[in-house]
Amino acid sequence: GGVRPVKVLGILMMIDEGEADWKIVVIDKEDKWAPFINDINDVEEQLPGMLDAIREWYRTYKIPDGKPPNTFGLGERFMDKAYAKTVIDECHHAWESLISGEKERTMGDNHDEEVKKLVRKLSKNSLVALLPNVDEHPDAYPHENDFDNEDAVTF
Repeated sequence: GGVRPVKVLGILMMIDEGEADWKIVVIDKEDKWAPFINDINDVEEQLPGMLDAIREWYRTYKIPDGKPPNTFGLGERFMDKAYAKTVIDECHHAWESLISGEKERTMGDNHDEEVKKLVRKLSKNSLVALLPNVDEHPDAYPHENDFDNEDAVTF
């Protein structure tokens, strides 16, 4: 695997065990279709049937494991790029809060000790403490600022 610059096109809300499981629709910025596809509506216009195929794949991919078909929220609609970026920002903020330890510091007393223990374990400081002698790998982000596409998603 690797990290590729992508353009966010939209998002689909799958329901997995009663919770939202967001599926972000993207296109590689180097894909031959990228110049023509900038938002979710462009996908249907340029590649008719692709969104239906994506939804059906997510609906059925767990069936071979003996699980029921997946369901979707928001009327099974794909939401546009602006909606997707809002969800991405919210999820990223929640992740930052968790790994920075901020979530643990602001939890208060309204959570039981098991939840607090889990949050503590997931915080950045705890994760690093579990692995002795861990520093940032010098090649971890060799092309960190090489993206020249303003629509590429980077954090």
